[in-house]
Formats: sequence, C-alpha cells, structure tokens
Amino acid sequence: MRFIAVLVCLSALPARAQSRPDDALAPARVDTDQLIRRYIKAETRRNAGIALAGAGVALAILGGVVIGYGAYDQQNLSAGIELGAGIISGAFGIALAIPGIILWSTGQDDMDVATWRRKQLLTVSW
Repeated sequence: MRFIAVLVCLSALPARAQSRPDDALAPARVDTDQLIRRYIKAETRRNAGIALAGAGVALAILGGVVIGYGAYDQQNLSAGIELGAGIISGAFGIALAIPGIILWSTGQDDMDVATWRRKQLLTVSW
C-alpha cells in the first residue's frame, strides 16, 4: 500500500525540461582507458567462446561417429556401449557448443562496439 502512495506522489510531480537543452545532443563522455578495458574483457569472452564452441563441435562430431559405428555393430553389448557413449558425447558436445557460440557472438559484438566508439573518439575534433 505504501508503494502505491509513493507512486501516486511521484507521478504528481511536475515534469521539467533539462536545464541546458544542449545536454541532450552532447556526446557521452567516454574514457579511452575504459574502452580498452572493455575491449580486453570482450576479447577474453570471445576467445573463451571460441574454445568452448570448438570443443563442443568436436565432441558432437565424435559422438555422431561413435553412434554411427555402434549402429552397425553385430554384437549387442558393444553396440549398446558405443551408442550410449556416442549419445552422451554428442549431448555434452551440444551442451558446450551452444554457450560457446553465444559467448563468441556477444564478445565479438562488444569488441566491435568498443572499436567503433574508440574510432569515434579519435575522429572527433574539439
């Protein structure tokens, strides 16, 4: 109930324009060192994603090969073991590849943004 009362009081406050209208058009102040740190973090995230995606795809392919080999095995026990190992390997590979691809993609996007912002800072003449 108290939350609703606070919300009503805040909504009754008058809206004010910015004290200086040029502030809305001014570029954000960005520190170059901060951009470099963001770039390094993004690069680390991208590299970890590449490693995870590579290992995941390799395990998924290995699991598919083992499943294919186990499907044509004449002995039931070894075929069951090969199928089980292939399914586990393939599932584990997919479980590694999906977050790896996500990390790879987001890390690369953040690297591109940091590079673009740094180029914008270097081309702006004050």
